Amino acid sequence: MKLLIIEDDPAILKSLSDFLKNNNYAVDTASDGELGFNLASSLSYDLIITDYLLPKLNGQEIVKALRKNGNQVPILVLSVKNSSQDKINLLNNGADDYLAKPFFFNELQSRIKALLRRQLSPENNALEFADLKLDLLSHEAIRDGRQIYLTTKEFCLLQLLMKNPKVTFSRQIITEEVWYGASNHLSNIIEALILKLRKKIDFKKPFLIKTIPGHGYRLDSDNFYHLEL
Repeated sequence: MKLLIIEDDPAILKSLSDFLKNNNYAVDTASDGELGFNLASSLSYDLIITDYLLPKLNGQEIVKALRKNGNQVPILVLSVKNSSQDKINLLNNGADDYLAKPFFFNELQSRIKALLRRQLSPENNALEFADLKLDLLSHEAIRDGRQIYLTTKEFCLLQLLMKNPKVTFSRQIITEEVWYGASNHLSNIIEALILKLRKKIDFKKPFLIKTIPGHGYRLDSDNFYHLEL
């Protein structure tokens, strides 16, 4: 799951980001409302967490603008403003939930899980390919009855491949999707990530994670694809 945090307080932004990454979420951050709105408008997120009081655009303005543009991503608003009218205004303008500051991380995590469950129906809270299943809420994979723990990057990569089976992804695209536009000098890291994921997923035939020489990687159950890194 990919989350966006919009928060102008550096300490709060770091603590939120660290907490969510430690709980296996992929996280993008923005320190002002304008940057946050631009990221939310140009990239795909499973959930947005935004502060109410922000420079350039406040939380309510972000919510209204995204909803006006047809963006229905779940949005959780954090704020020290705790009046009933503030909450009503935010919810009426399209926010999905509201959490007053200060808050406990376990409550935040519960709110996030509830919003993600609401977004995912029982029919689409998992991805399946061949005999492999990926739970989008627990971030675990299951194959041949075996539960497979995934790191954040392993989950992001496997989710990308399972959402697009039989589509070949170059290293550049994997870099953009898994490391979100980080440096392109990640060739060895991508190879290591593919190798680790293969050890966890391809413990039985058919081997699913394929290398297409000169092109990249794909998820496929056919046996004629090259299997080396």
